[in-house]
Amino acid sequence: MLLPRAPVRRQWRIIMRNFWILLKRELAAVFLTPVAYVTMAVFFSASAWTFLATVKVKVGTAEYLEPQLFSAILLWLPMLITVICMRLFAEEKRTGTIETLMTTAVGETSVVLAKYAGALLFCWICVVPVVAVPYILVEASPGLERVDQYALIGGGAMVVLISFCCTSIGVLTSLLTRNQIVAALCCFWAILAPFMVHPLMTVIPFFRQATIERFSMFQHVMLFVSGTLSLQPVVLYLSVTVLMLFSAIRVLESRRWL
Repeated sequence: MLLPRAPVRRQWRIIMRNFWILLKRELAAVFLTPVAYVTMAVFFSASAWTFLATVKVKVGTAEYLEPQLFSAILLWLPMLITVICMRLFAEEKRTGTIETLMTTAVGETSVVLAKYAGALLFCWICVVPVVAVPYILVEASPGLERVDQYALIGGGAMVVLISFCCTSIGVLTSLLTRNQIVAALCCFWAILAPFMVHPLMTVIPFFRQATIERFSMFQHVMLFVSGTLSLQPVVLYLSVTVLMLFSAIRVLESRRWL
């Protein structure tokens, strides 16, 4: 005898309804403050300056623009996600609004997913304008190579997956403390660790580089930019994302028993 599916469907409808309500609340809280626009301006300026400086140094070489673009984005992405995520739950705990939020008719799943989606959307809004910089540079400098659309799509897809993973880490770290500074430090170092794999490859033994390289975010992006598609990084980032969000939901649920 099959179990009725109506209660499950009804539960998911409630979760999604609460999710959209909380997501609108989260986005409104972000874009009604000047901090969001300052963050966008600083990230765009830093990434664009890094990209243009790298292109200027390597002008006349055979290197394309896309690797330099994504290198600049990856350089500043950990800082961006840290700034976005450090306040998600830490600020709610500090002001005491987390208790008010959790006493309403919303579940932990809706709260975590809404916070996560809001942070993710804001991250993408910050990153997308940087992608336009190579096009502006090519139009202003006719001697440069045209932008490779496929390389841009491949690298962009991997940056999206990395943002999935890093933002989920930021959500969990923000949930573990009420202090924004502590949340920022924990989030930054947790996100920075995979980014540091590529620089460390120059100092580790050669026979271990192949193993370490599998966890290098920089290497994953460069592989997708070059057109070399692999399922391993996709599974890795999605698995970490699911694990972090699941852990965040469980941590938030545990507050009811404290």
